[in-house]
Amino acid sequence: MNRNIKKMATILSLSVLVTMIGQPAFAKTTFTPLKKGMKSSRVLEVEKMLDALHYDYKLVVDKNYNSNTAYNVKAFQKKYKLKQTGIVNKATYDKLKRAYQARKQEQPTQPSTPSKPSKPAESNDYATLKLGASGENVKELQKMLAGLGYKVTASGYYDESTRFAVMLFQSRNKQPLTGEADAKTYTTIQTQYKNNPVQPKPETKPTVPTNPTTPVTPSKPEQPQNPGADTQVPLPAGLTAEEKEMVQLVNQERTSRGLAPYQVDMQLVNVARVKAQEMVNKGYFSHTSPTYGSPFQMMDTFGIRYIAAAENIAQNYSVSSAHQMFMNSSGHKANIMSPTYDYVAIAVVNGGPHGKTFVQMFLKK
Repeated sequence: MNRNIKKMATILSLSVLVTMIGQPAFAKTTFTPLKKGMKSSRVLEVEKMLDALHYDYKLVVDKNYNSNTAYNVKAFQKKYKLKQTGIVNKATYDKLKRAYQARKQEQPTQPSTPSKPSKPAESNDYATLKLGASGENVKELQKMLAGLGYKVTASGYYDESTRFAVMLFQSRNKQPLTGEADAKTYTTIQTQYKNNPVQPKPETKPTVPTNPTTPVTPSKPEQPQNPGADTQVPLPAGLTAEEKEMVQLVNQERTSRGLAPYQVDMQLVNVARVKAQEMVNKGYFSHTSPTYGSPFQMMDTFGIRYIAAAENIAQNYSVSSAHQMFMNSSGHKANIMSPTYDYVAIAVVNGGPHGKTFVQMFLKK
């Protein structure tokens, strides 16, 4: 994977070319490498080990080696400094098995004594709820999250919106950001739900936002496209009123200059919200997250696929003021007005030294 990164003000942008790397030239004849399209009991074994080690993004344990299996294999290979092919060769298989065995040995040896057996989260047979799970426990979890103010529908199916809500809850409660409701997370949600919904306190003292660093001169803009394009695009119901407002402001700027309006990518919106909330919770203001690294590493972690990407961040007391600040900065404006990107994600979170924290992410798929 080759990356070319260009800095503009506090802007990061990236162009990515993906080259598939062939499987190793030398492999033991007793082991057949596993790759996309294969179906076997060994594929099932690999999927079970990946799932146990939490390399389980959209993973289905079903003997079928598909693109999601390959994605999680790459993530494992990256973690253990193996060649990132997405193919399970002998070296990857052996490393995966050792990691799996080590994980099993780390399981608690002391039996835990639940203080209140009636709580499902403290039951010995409680199963961690995660993407793809379904049932009454999932539905109960969703009801509690909704009662705490998170945007979740009690459908009984653990979808992306549930995963994001759990991750946001974990972020606010200083828990590991897994997006999975294990016993600890479920119990904490249950406790807060029974006591009272948590209402975040908005900052009320507006101050002047920190100025971005001096921008690098942007590359020569391309000719405007689609003159007179319609500023209105469908706005997903999952956006907040402030997020919708900023999308409309951004698209008005673009269409007034003959550029096509951005489409909203809700999967990317979830990533932007996690980033904004983390900046509030951990008290930093930077493109580099202490948890996820650069915006591009964070997108990779959340399974976002892209050809090019960029990020704008700001802290200000209102949507209109933050938008004006972006447009007055050549680096930030270059991202908003770029003909390169097709999709946008905007997150607006209450908190931070200037009242609200804003994250804009841009993609070309």
